[in-house]
Amino acid sequence: MTYHHRDHDGDLLTISASSDNGHPVLLFAATPAGVNVPLDRIEELVAGIRDTARQAAAGPNPQHIGGRANAEDCPACAVSPTPPPYPFICPGDAS
Repeated sequence: MTYHHRDHDGDLLTISASSDNGHPVLLFAATPAGVNVPLDRIEELVAGIRDTARQAAAGPNPQHIGGRANAEDCPACAVSPTPPPYPFICPGDAS
């Protein structure tokens, strides 16, 4: 998961789940001019940081195995809120 916040000047703050020496971390990146966060959007920013931190702690996003594999064997299909329809074939590309 990646959280994005763009201010009124077009500056961008990006917070991404990452890892450092095998430990989950959050990577904060901002445009060189910095990013203004209005006070009425602080809760949204904190919620985005919290959700991204949960994603970092859970590990990387599961990937589809593809190759016409059974969706029941696919890590990404297993956690999808909308599983593929019968015949339950993973829709992802084979890697």
